Amino acid sequence: MPPSRFFPRATVARARLPSTTVCAVALGLVGCGDDAAIRPGDIRAYTAPRPTAPPIASAARVEGGAERPSTTRLRYDLPDGWVDGSGPSGMRLATVTIGDPAEGREVTVIPASGSLRNNVERWQKQLAGDDAASVADAVDRALTDAETVDVDGTEATVVLLVAAPAADGEAILGAMVPLDDASSLFVKFKGKADVALRERANFTRFVSSLRWN
Repeated sequence: MPPSRFFPRATVARARLPSTTVCAVALGLVGCGDDAAIRPGDIRAYTAPRPTAPPIASAARVEGGAERPSTTRLRYDLPDGWVDGSGPSGMRLATVTIGDPAEGREVTVIPASGSLRNNVERWQKQLAGDDAASVADAVDRALTDAETVDVDGTEATVVLLVAAPAADGEAILGAMVPLDDASSLFVKFKGKADVALRERANFTRFVSSLRWN
């Protein structure tokens, strides 16, 4: 009889036959005495592969009946006209777009280290180059005009940096949400200045809605 598939390993046990019994063994041994004993070489072991269960896809239900993978670590509220991205990717915990995704107006959420001023200086250099004096002045103005918002009990800072001339230049909306003494969540939009100025209130509302999932 073939080994059952429900048992991963079946082994024939060694047995001693009574000397008074005339034996006909299924293994082909016929007779009694020492010649009829089951030898170690007669033992066969059978191994059946253990079936594996298919992976279980877990997802969280979001607005509109769509499903977002459960690996998403943040939840948030989207302002009118904003579109949710595809979820976490690389260092990004979230990516959303302002308006049509094809326009590329992305708002990203990334954990990183560094102080607020150091990051604002880096953002300002992305807009206006490395001139130390102009960068310092722009950073001072941005921090003076910064907003503070509550993010689930933590005070976050929102800044607006605008390259000159503002009419046709670029701007950065940035926010820093402290996580601990060494790291923070940084929320950032870099794009046309008119979009940044128009969406500043929505950006602030988005930042204040961030929650760990």
